Amino acid sequence: MTLVFMPLVAATIAERVNVKLGLWLLPVLIAVGVGSVLQWRLSEQQGAGDLRFYAAIQLYALLALLGALLWASRYTRGSDPLIVASFYVLAKICEAADRQIFSLGGFLSGHTLKHLAAGAGGLWILRMLQKRKPIEDH
Repeated sequence: MTLVFMPLVAATIAERVNVKLGLWLLPVLIAVGVGSVLQWRLSEQQGAGDLRFYAAIQLYALLALLGALLWASRYTRGSDPLIVASFYVLAKICEAADRQIFSLGGFLSGHTLKHLAAGAGGLWILRMLQKRKPIEDH
């Protein structure tokens, strides 16, 4: 999820705030996202399972994405990123409620639903890119 979400933040900043800033942030955000996953993995190997950095990166990326939406889009379908963010929030809720969801029927877990919600967000991005058009007055 991090490898998809961080470039989305950079692309949104490039589209709505400043192209050069978004392009500069792209490798930085990817590196920070990957670093957060690696740090989490290393902490798991040491028995700690420390998710704080990973969670903070995701929270701040979501806030940056939502904050960038305050700037006007250069394309139609400018509210679609809100729907994508909603799928992301749904994915995080499903992840947090993994055991409770699995206990409802014993065949579908919150972890599975997390990936389905994240996939739906990816499909929505694809749909947005296929349907949007440049705004001529921008």
